[in-house]
Amino acid sequence: MFFKKILVLIYKFISKLYVLIFGRKKLQFINDAFLSLTLDAKGYKNYGDFNRTGEKKFIRLIKDEINLSLDIGANIGNYTKLILQETNSKVISFEPLPDAYRELEVLKKKFSERLEIFNIAISNQNKKQDLYFGNKKSEKASLMENLEKLSFVGETNTNKISVEVKKLDDLKDILKNKVIDFIKIDTEGYEFEVLDGAKDLFKEQKPKFIQIEFNWHQLLKGQTLYKISSMIDFSDIFRILPNGNGLIQIDPSRPENNIYHLSNYVFIRKDISKNYK
Repeated sequence: MFFKKILVLIYKFISKLYVLIFGRKKLQFINDAFLSLTLDAKGYKNYGDFNRTGEKKFIRLIKDEINLSLDIGANIGNYTKLILQETNSKVISFEPLPDAYRELEVLKKKFSERLEIFNIAISNQNKKQDLYFGNKKSEKASLMENLEKLSFVGETNTNKISVEVKKLDDLKDILKNKVIDFIKIDTEGYEFEVLDGAKDLFKEQKPKFIQIEFNWHQLLKGQTLYKISSMIDFSDIFRILPNGNGLIQIDPSRPENNIYHLSNYVFIRKDISKNYK
C-alpha cells in the first residue's frame, strides 16, 4: 500500500513537470508525435496486412472454436480466405459491390464445399439502397453517403449503385439450423445496423466471437463503441493489438476507448472470454 502511494506521488510529479514543459504551444508537435506512436501501439490506426493488424494471430487463437463463420462486408474475400486457410470453419460471405463479389466467385471455386457467397448488403432493413464507392473493388464502399466530408480518408465515394439490403434476422433460408460461432462485420459505418438487424438471431443463439471495425464512420454518425457494445451485452470486448500481440480487454464506457481511428474489436461471449484475458 505504501509503495503504491509512492508511485502515485511520483506519477503526479512527472505529470505536472511534463505539462509544465510540453504544454507550451510551440511544443505541441512533440505531443502529437507521442500520441500518434501511442495510438499505433494500442491498436488504433490499425490497417495493413493481417500480420500487421494482428488479425491472423487472432484467427489462429480461435481456430479450434469456430465451425461456421459469417463474413459481412467481405469485399474481395481477403478475410474470408484467411478464415478458410487458417481454420476448418465453413464461411458464409456477404458482399454487395458487384466487381468485388466476382472475386468471391473465384474464391468459391477453390473452396466450394466450405464457402457460400451472397451478393447482398446486410443492415437492419429489407429494401433496395444506394451503395457509394470510389473504385470498383473499393474497401471503403459504404451505404453511407457522406464519407467525403472527412478529408483525411483519402478516397471519395463518388459512384453509386442500388443494391439489395437484408436483415440477418430475415435470412432464415440461409441460416436455418446453423450454429454461428464467429461473425466478422466490416460494413464501413453500418456495423450498428447489422447488429440491430440481428436481434432475433441473438435471442436464439449467441455467437462466441463477433469482430467489428470501428473508425471515422462512427464519428460521422455520432455513434460510440459504448452504444455498439450495448447490442452485444452477452460478451466482453477486446481490442486486437498490432503485430500479433494478442487481445486486450477494454471498458467501452471509458472515453479513451472511444477513439475514432481505425481499430478492430472482438466481442467474446462471457462464458469463454476468460480464456483470452
